[in-house]
Order: sequence, then structure tokens, then C-alpha cells
Amino acid sequence: MTDRLRRFSLKYSHICNLASIGQSVEGRELWVMRITVNPRADVPGKPRFKYVGNIHGDEALSRQVLVYLIECLLTQYGRDVRVTELVNRTDIYIMASMNPDGFERAVEGDCTGSAEGRENAKHYDLDKRFQFPDLDKPSSETSDDTPEVTAVMRWILEKNLQGGSVMASFPSDDGSSSASSGLTADEALFRHLAQTYTENHPIMRMDNPGCPVDPNKTFEDGRMQDFNYLKGNCFEVTFRFSCCKYPLASQLFTEWTNNKEALLAYIQKAHIGVRGFVMTRSGFGLPNATISVSGIPHNITTWMFGDYYRLLLPGRYDITASSPGYLSNTVKNVPVIEGKATLLNFTLEKPVEEMLMLDSSEQPIVTNEDLRTLRLPTSKYPIQTLEFRHHSYDEMEMMLQLFSAVHPNITDLNSAGQSVQGRNLYVMEISTNPGVDQQGKPEVMFVGNLHGNEFIGREILLNLVEYLCRNYGKDPLVTRLVNGTRIHIMPSMNPDGFELALEAHKDRVSGDLSIIGHSNSHRVDLNANFPEQSQSRNSVEAETQAVINWVKAHSFVLSASIRGGFRGVVYPSSLDPIDENMFKSVVKAYYMQSHAFQEPQACDVPRTREKKGIKHHRPVATGTDMLTWAYHGTDTLAVNIGLSCELLPPEELLSEYWEKNHRALLQIIQQVHLFVRGMVTDGHSGKGIGNATVVVEGSRHQVHTCSTGQYWRPLAPGSYHLTASAPGYTPRSASVRVLESRVEQLDFKLTRETLHPSGGEQKDFENLVEQLLAPGGLDKLVRSLLPAKTLQYRTYRERSEFLRGLALNFPHITQLYSLGQSSEFRTIWALEIAGHLGMPQPAEPKIRFVAGVHGNAVVGPELLLEFASVLCLNYGRNPAVTKASFTKH
Repeated sequence: MTDRLRRFSLKYSHICNLASIGQSVEGRELWVMRITVNPRADVPGKPRFKYVGNIHGDEALSRQVLVYLIECLLTQYGRDVRVTELVNRTDIYIMASMNPDGFERAVEGDCTGSAEGRENAKHYDLDKRFQFPDLDKPSSETSDDTPEVTAVMRWILEKNLQGGSVMASFPSDDGSSSASSGLTADEALFRHLAQTYTENHPIMRMDNPGCPVDPNKTFEDGRMQDFNYLKGNCFEVTFRFSCCKYPLASQLFTEWTNNKEALLAYIQKAHIGVRGFVMTRSGFGLPNATISVSGIPHNITTWMFGDYYRLLLPGRYDITASSPGYLSNTVKNVPVIEGKATLLNFTLEKPVEEMLMLDSSEQPIVTNEDLRTLRLPTSKYPIQTLEFRHHSYDEMEMMLQLFSAVHPNITDLNSAGQSVQGRNLYVMEISTNPGVDQQGKPEVMFVGNLHGNEFIGREILLNLVEYLCRNYGKDPLVTRLVNGTRIHIMPSMNPDGFELALEAHKDRVSGDLSIIGHSNSHRVDLNANFPEQSQSRNSVEAETQAVINWVKAHSFVLSASIRGGFRGVVYPSSLDPIDENMFKSVVKAYYMQSHAFQEPQACDVPRTREKKGIKHHRPVATGTDMLTWAYHGTDTLAVNIGLSCELLPPEELLSEYWEKNHRALLQIIQQVHLFVRGMVTDGHSGKGIGNATVVVEGSRHQVHTCSTGQYWRPLAPGSYHLTASAPGYTPRSASVRVLESRVEQLDFKLTRETLHPSGGEQKDFENLVEQLLAPGGLDKLVRSLLPAKTLQYRTYRERSEFLRGLALNFPHITQLYSLGQSSEFRTIWALEIAGHLGMPQPAEPKIRFVAGVHGNAVVGPELLLEFASVLCLNYGRNPAVTKASFTKH
């Protein structure tokens, strides 16, 4: 079993982690397989569930069935929808054998069992050693004689495990056994849990499963489930799988088949009842807070993050959260529905805070005039509650997971990829119905920590996440922005560099702190690592590639990198005048809302005053920076916002930086709603056209529609001429006047190309098809063609040169162009062969050939190159080739 579990943990390390919680009397490991996404981290808000088997060594069936369950969960993840959902949403722990010593002495085929196999190596029944009343402080005798019990007790108390173990029996209030009589406060719940398993088991659901009655059998061995219920926040039910304790191996498949559905259905029950967090007014989780339900004299406590799961049957309940030193909080008439846990968060106030609670009549209100003039509301109370300090990667990860769990309706936490050292590049999306393209919702992105030693961007963006989440539904502007915008925030693009810089900062390492941690762990400056669109590069770092993929997967309208080491707003160089005016308007709006630039400092981006306003100096970009790449290669228009002269500002100044800049950051989000937007639709069906191109006359920057056909084009106030186009459609143009205080809607309805060939050409083509379909017609055509005889295996460079040669030798019928680039920035070539290049052609028929979809399928590209050569050589010589038009990739 050990070897098998180790193989599983190596093969499926992304969703499982094998660990030992202790050893048996004879030194065998007590293995626990943890199965969930991110299995090496404790994630707030995710219910924890356990299965324990083989507590009696001679009851071997549970051991083997749980090993099969581990294999099922691991191998079916990503294939089976239910298994995938369970692994994604549940922290599952499976201990296949609690008594490995007894198992080694048990005998296969012994259905009744024996004391020698049932007990541990010191002849103790492990299920009877979960002693009362000091269960959480095992005696020395218990520790020496039953180390297995000690290990499991500590494990249960540490992990706050939620679910069951492997006739059904359930615990009692006083520690005595209970099989059929209802002695617990949660009797109805336990009966429901037991019924869930038995109804999904073909033998258990029979009134008479046919097992012989043992007159000496009692249910005094229910002690472990009593300990779980009274001490471990865990609702545990004991199931006995079979009449035979140690069936022959030939019967295992049947037993697994009988239990598989019941085992999976039982795990799903970890998601019923009420779930949530108990937090302080500052937003920190309260561990060991008490959750009590009126009418049920059994309480549970919160875990280390302040999260809890209270299993309850459908109904309405009065639920109270309390903690020493805080005022209790009761929510009455909480609805609990079938199959899904109700989210219920509590905020507990300290008694002295009662006088400071904000009256609802004092909530700030934003008027239409406020939005037009872009003035954001102020409050006399603190507007954020995070602790202002430099947070490590682990602390940042935990905070983001906590926000995502507490605010699931408006957040979606994902990783854009991983750093060189394997740290996640977390992205928090904040929006209603996050993760989905929605009508009328533009996207905006924020990136921090582009250089690892620029601490300020990371901390400001963590505060922005917290501010948006906590003020949604309370602050009118925040609510409006979250409702109408998809806000994406990556607090740290360079977590490896940050950890290095943070360690150097804490340890007061001698040296230039402007260098330590500036680059990633490969010593590459990520801000100079973005590719030139006109060149091929193979040295893009993992972090850079992750950001490239992330940006290209979305339709970001604006993006901002929060930086340190300078103050001011910087935008790309080499801009068209139209886009330069747009950037100036964005920068001006930011400066108007920020309170940070009233007093100049030496590190400020130089600015000069002119009569008509502010002129912003643009430093010349060195290398291929993120701003330049975004402008020339994506839809988004990006700026760098420098907030501090220091790369590592003192922690005591972080709150000041936040106070002076948070309203300007909200202004960036607000800005995406003050540009030109619209829909590009099919004029016949009315459906949106995805990936249509929208260009502004006088600008090289293109934007594209998202999957729903929407586009957003940032423009400064003025008059513009826009054109929308899409493959197979006739382009349309329109003019628009952009005003400063409102969004302009400009829609395009495109019609499909409807050119048709002349009657004579159509007749010739029909005759050609008829000839080719005649018996032997195709063979005759092939024999009549001049062979090219170019077949050979070629490198990418050789194939590119070959295509260029065809384009040069047959310029009247060929056109070579690029469709884009691969992830390693090799050009994807397309060769069009047609008799009338540059002239409008019928929309149909056209034929497209594509090869090389799989890199190791090398024959296809060579056959297409030979085919292209044959077409070029035979054009004008062979009627069939002359009348055809092909495009090859």
C-alpha cells in the first residue's frame, strides 16, 4: 500500500499530497492522502473531509476500498465532472489504514475476525481508546500503548476535519454508544448522513442484508466518532461495508462497485448547511470563535482563518457567532436549502467600538454631478482595514484566498501562471458574475511588483482588492464600478524577486537594495523582457510569458502598472498623435484625483507648464518594455504609475501612500466608461462578431471585439472617424464626437460579401467538377500535372525560405503573409494562390489547407509545400489548376 500511495503522490502531485501523521507501535507509518487543488496549502473557506479505514486490523475491506477511492479521485479528476468538482471544492483526507500492525496479522478470507488482528500490537482496541473526559490531552499510557490513537486525535484537532469515516452508527452526547436510539442533539442530521450512504449502497439499502447476527456484538466501539463530534467539530458516521471483514481478493471488485457511488455521495454532504467567516471589524478572521444554532445544544468553532462549516438540514435557523472579548452577533431566520450551503459571514465588534459604528444615514452619496466631474466621495471613517506592512508571498496568498472565500459572488481568484521558482502569479478578478464576458462590461487590469524590489505596488494593490471587496454594496461608487466593470488585479508579477528583496531588507543585508530582487530568479529584468513584434525571440521568461498569455486572453481597455522608484504617470513612446492625446487625458485625470503630487520631489517625472494645461514628459523607453509591447501588440493601452521615490518605502508610510492615491486608482477604473464603445454585429442575424477589428483614422493602434462583439476604444475629446471590419464582411465606417463627461455609443452592422462569379466562369467550374467526378477523372488530372519533386524534411527556417521563393518566382498568383506568431515568436506563414490577386473574389468557394497542427506531425507540412509547388508550376498549363483558388498555411 505504501508503494502504491507514493506512486500516486508523485504522478498526481498537483492535486494530492501524501504525509504521515505518526507511526504505529511497530513503526509503520500512518499515511494520510490529501486530495484537493493546491494540496500543500491550507485554503480558507474550503470544507475539510476525512475518511478513516481499518481502525480494526482484521477489517481489511475498508482499507482496500479507500485505496480504490484515492485512485478514482486522482485518475478521474478533469474527466468526471462530479469528481472534478469535489476535488476543486473540498479538502479531502483519506487514511486507508489506522491499524497497519493489526492488518499484517489478519488473515485473508477470515470473515469473523480475531482479537489478534483486530487490536494493535499492544492488544488494545483502538476504537475504545478515545478516552473521556480529557480527549485532547491523551494520557502517557494512551500515548505509549496506542500511539495510533494519539496521532489521530491530534490530527483531528489540528485539521478541524468535517466529514465521516468508513448497519451505520452515530455518536451520542455523553460519549456512550448509539446505533439506533437518538441520543445526540443532531440526531436528525446524523440519520440523514447515514441514509445518504445506505441509499447509495445496493446491499445496505436492503432491509435485511443477510449478515449473521452476533449475539455478543455491542456498539461500545463508537468512541472515535464520539470524540470527533464532541471535540473535533467533526460529524462522523461509521459504516460497515460487508458481512465479511477480510473477504478474498477475488471479491474486491464487487465490493468497490457496491461502495463507489455511496462514498462519493457522502463526500458531497460536506457542502450542506451554513458556511462562512467570523471576522473582526478590521477584516481579520477570528479563530476558535463559537457558532451556535438556537435549539441545537451542540456548538462548533471556527478554524485558523475564522472560517466555519455547520452541517444543517433544510429549514430556517437562528445562528449566533461569539468570541471572548467581542460582542456576540445573531442572525435570525437563516434559510438553509437542499444541497448547497448558505453563505453567512459574521463581523464581531469589541464593546468599545459600539460608539464608532457608522449610522446608515451618514453613508456618502454620489450624485450624477459627482460622476461627471469625477469627484469621488470621502468618509470620516477609515476606508481600508488591512494591516499596512510588507506581506510575504505566503501572507499575500492567504489574504487573496481569504478575500475570494469571503466574497465569492464578486471575486474569482486564479493564477495566470507560475514564476521560475514555481510561485503562482495570482490574479483577482472583481466583478459581478466574475470570469464571464458580459454585455457592456469593459475590462481593466492592474499589475504590481513588476520589479521584485518595488514593494509599494504590491501593497497598494492588495489594499485595492480589500477596499473594493469590503465596500461593495456600501459605497455607491465602488458598487457601480464593480457592477459595471471587470477589474483584474495582479499584485505581484515578480514574486521570486520580491522574496529575495524582502529577505535582504529584513536581514539588513549590505549592498545596493536597488539591485537585489530587481530582476527575477534568472536575473532578467522582466520589464525589458517583452518581445518586439517585428523580431523573433526565444528568451521570454516564465513570468513574462504568463502575463502575455493573460493579456491576450482578455480585452483589456486600460492597464496600469503600480511602480516605485519614481513619481508620476508614464506612457509609451513613439505614439500617434491621436493616442498621445488620449494618454494625456488619462494622465491629467489621475493627477487631478491624486493628492500625492502637490509637492514636487526630486524623483518626479519631469513636467512643464503651458498656458493650455500640463505637458507630460515621456522618458525614452530602453529595451522592449511592457508599455511599448502592450501598445503595439495588444488592445490595451498601458501606463506606469510611480508612487514613491523609494523602492522599499518604510512600512509606516504605506497608509499615507494609500490615502493619497486610492481615489486616483478608482479614477483609472472609472475612465474606461468615458470612451467610445459599441457593438459589431452581423447585419443579417444581429449576432455579435467576435475578434472584429476597429481602427481609428490616424492611429496604428487597433482594438478587437470580445466574444460577444463588444469593443471599447479610449479616445480624448474630439471628432474621429472609425472603421470596423471582419473576415468575410464588408467594412463599415462612421464618425463620432467624443465629449469629456460621457461615453459615446457607436455600433457597426456588417454585411457579408456577396460577389458572385460571372455566368461563364460558373459554367466552366461546373464542367471541371463534373470531369473530376467522372471515373478515373482525378487520376487523369494527377498524371497530367508537372511534378515539383521538392519533397524533403526541412527546418522551420528552410520552410520559410521555400515559401518566400515561391512568392518571388510566382508573384502574379501568390501572396505570402503572416497570421501571427507562435508562443516562441516564430512567424506562422500563409501562402495564398489565386489567379486574380488584389481583385474582389467570390466569397465561396475557397479552400484552405492547414498542416503542422502537431509539431511532431512533420509529413503534412512537406506534402503541402510540394502541393503548393505543383499548383504554381501548373498554373496556366493545366485548366483544373488554373480555375482553382487555394490558400495554404
